[in-house]
Amino acid sequence: MFKTLLLLFLAFVMLLEPEAVLAHASGTASAAGTEMVSGASLFRRSAKRGRPNYKPYRGNSRHKMKKLGVYKRWRLRVKAQKKKRSRGLSPSVKAGAPVRSAK
Repeated sequence: MFKTLLLLFLAFVMLLEPEAVLAHASGTASAAGTEMVSGASLFRRSAKRGRPNYKPYRGNSRHKMKKLGVYKRWRLRVKAQKKKRSRGLSPSVKAGAPVRSAK
């Protein structure tokens, strides 16, 4: 609750005098040796990246593949079933009973 109020207050202050606030903040940030983050990037979430399902287990616990969730497994199962149906029955060559041929 307190952090939310603080963020709203800072946004309100920046609306009043954005150049003065940014100039003062960047001056203190450069003095402290830290980089200032722009106001727009403060509220932006990081882009989500999907985890590939096809990567093999590489033997290290840091790279061990986690079990997929219910919906992800269901989606992959449905995708595999659609792929199987779309390919149709592959024609197979069936040989009859062996027959002796006259030489």
